[in-house]
Amino acid sequence: MTTTTGEAPYDSYATDYRDWWAPVIAPAAVRLLDGLDGLLPADAPATLVDIGTGTGTLALAALRRWPQARVIGVDPARRLLDFAEADARAAGLSDRLTIAVGWADRIPMPDAAADAAVSSFVLQLVPNRAAAVREARRILRPGGVFASLTWRTKEDPFEPEDVFDDALEALRISAPEPKPGVGHSYPSGASAAAELRRAGFHAVRTGEAWLEHRFTPQSYLDVAEHWTEDETFATLDEPTRRRLRAEVLRRLERLDPEQLVWRRPLISACAVAR
Repeated sequence: MTTTTGEAPYDSYATDYRDWWAPVIAPAAVRLLDGLDGLLPADAPATLVDIGTGTGTLALAALRRWPQARVIGVDPARRLLDFAEADARAAGLSDRLTIAVGWADRIPMPDAAADAAVSSFVLQLVPNRAAAVREARRILRPGGVFASLTWRTKEDPFEPEDVFDDALEALRISAPEPKPGVGHSYPSGASAAAELRRAGFHAVRTGEAWLEHRFTPQSYLDVAEHWTEDETFATLDEPTRRRLRAEVLRRLERLDPEQLVWRRPLISACAVAR
């Protein structure tokens, strides 16, 4: 079943997200489900909502993990939901997946309709993060469980990012001014716990997790061109793009392999609805 209410910015670059960025964050996202072990019944029907489901990585993992569960994947991007539906059909899981177009702070579901809700790498993108947390509480029955994963505000420097900037300078290429982002990450587990309690949750558990992804020089260049630095590449003609690719790759190949391992701190949280 599909519910449609509108379009979203992610629709315009859904394919790039699926091909280049989703695989980087997927392993950390799937580990979020560990927090629901023992809280979501393994041998009884349950309804789980994946808030900001994207391409359905977390939704499909939940369907495999809990064979009697039904999952509702909610996302504002219609094209990402199409990918999730297609993957569910290919895996033979589509009979237990429902997708709905909706925003994290405006979920198209009635009150107390779900047993659990999860959200990975979404809350920092919502203009009003507290409203999204309250919305997760609204759709949960009392005793329902909410688990979330988001970036921690502080991050360490990453050498390949500096390499890319140095290549731009060497070729005298001016990058476009970055667009203002939403950036509502949690600075600590304590701040996440406080927000969850204010929204009507208790038995809150938070912790620091890590996303670790090992790039090669070529895979980092691919992600930069198609995702993290796509706006810069889009401003260049093809000969300049080729020079930039060659220069970045040459510099990346000088790095020690450990300098190509991206480690990013995360905040995980799990709480029970009052």
